Amino acid sequence: MDRPTKIGEGLLAGKSLEAVIVDVDGTLYRQDLLRAAMLKRLIRAHLTSPRLGIRTFQILKAYRREQEHLRTLTPSGNVTDLQLQQVCKQTGHDMATVRSCVERWMETEPLELLPSALYPCLVEFLDFVSRRGLLLAAFSDYPAARKLQAMGIAKYFRVVVSAQDPEVQQFKPSPRGLEVTLRRLGVGPSQAVYIGDRPEVDGEAARRAGMRCVIVGRSRFERHREWMGVRTFGELKTHLFD
Repeated sequence: MDRPTKIGEGLLAGKSLEAVIVDVDGTLYRQDLLRAAMLKRLIRAHLTSPRLGIRTFQILKAYRREQEHLRTLTPSGNVTDLQLQQVCKQTGHDMATVRSCVERWMETEPLELLPSALYPCLVEFLDFVSRRGLLLAAFSDYPAARKLQAMGIAKYFRVVVSAQDPEVQQFKPSPRGLEVTLRRLGVGPSQAVYIGDRPEVDGEAARRAGMRCVIVGRSRFERHREWMGVRTFGELKTHLFD
């Protein structure tokens, strides 16, 4: 298999491509389906303990909100600890309670639900990219290795990086995670494309890292200076690589 590969149209036309880096949450699977399934699971788990259920919802809501807040900062120190500490302050719960809740409901419980939420044509796209000899990596704001295993697609990825890695410690749109991913792959920014689902987060992180970006779930006619849209992974394969 030969590299580099020339890729299709628009922003990426004529560029030599050696690596494809993907976001995970909301990009590889339908987040709306997962959240609906998780809501049902949360409600069932707390039918006999509504107070515990209210506490769980408060913690998870605060955890997500604090992550969005940390995106606007350049934190020093461990971002996981900072996030959990702020959730403790906002909810009044101790660290052990908050950490246990997050580990169960954000990291463990969703795993068995992920396979049923995969985007159509995702596996075919990963197969195609691998057969073309391109390097595949994942970079996510949340720990991703267990999710990729649960989805049955971990074998495709040479490198997996998250914001919690010691070398990163910043959430997107900081470019640091993408820079670390590129370094581990051994390729330059112009030789890679980042695939995400949020222009203001993934697109901006890619711009700051000097990379091109594709946003999944958008019309391919919707374009920005730094990113282009595709509706599906099937369309991404067709319009970028064929």
